[in-house]
Amino acid sequence: MSLIKKALERAKKERKTSLKVWQEEAEEVRASSQEIRPPIYSQTRCVQVDHEKLIDRKVFSILEKDEVADQYKLLRTMVLNRTRPVGHNTIEITSFKEGEGKSLTCVNLAITLAKESRQNVLLVDMDLRRPSIHSILGIDPKPGLRDYFLHGIALKDMLIHPGDIERLTVLPAGGRMDNSSEIIGSHGMENLIRELKGRYQDRYIIFDAPALATCSDPLILSSHVDAILLVARANHTTAEDITSGMRLLNDKDILGIVLNDSQVRRGGAY
Repeated sequence: MSLIKKALERAKKERKTSLKVWQEEAEEVRASSQEIRPPIYSQTRCVQVDHEKLIDRKVFSILEKDEVADQYKLLRTMVLNRTRPVGHNTIEITSFKEGEGKSLTCVNLAITLAKESRQNVLLVDMDLRRPSIHSILGIDPKPGLRDYFLHGIALKDMLIHPGDIERLTVLPAGGRMDNSSEIIGSHGMENLIRELKGRYQDRYIIFDAPALATCSDPLILSSHVDAILLVARANHTTAEDITSGMRLLNDKDILGIVLNDSQVRRGGAY
């Protein structure tokens, strides 16, 4: 039996137990949390997003009662438990190869994190070769990082707040960049990430990066972030994909692997 199939079967057996653990942990978080006020968007562009279209694109994290949304809440709890105690707040999300759903995972996790009252969230589309965050959310991709590097657009002029997702801000890619590896490895990118960390100390910053098998971008970006979250897809990612990907990241802080596209019954929450 393949590694992915074993993981899928184990996930099915443990789902009910995991959800119960998440509910208990969530209650503890609520009881001990100190709420941070949501930001005031005085300069950031505020745009409305179509919730029905988001659901059509599988952004189920906007729903309050949904089994898939509950899985993202469980993922949120696991991420928070592994990052908060050590003060980590910058996370790169990548996958082993294309087609594993890492950008959709980015959006759903960012929204789920933004619903938690102890921090705000900045979602950065760092897949400069095939940006897709703007398509998933249905927002204007420009100006974005491309304009920042080519035309010197200020950071404040690129940020977008998607409507009623109160604590979420998005930094779009702004278009394809064929020299993305050089851009991500530049002093300009280093300065940008330093500015993001310095300006948003109360925020989790989620970077959507290309797949490991496609280019060197995710490896270069990994030197700028605190931790990495990997996405695999059931019946798509092979054991060989995982082995080769983990070998590339052997000295990095890896939060874990998200098994995407497993069989979860859509419906009301527990």
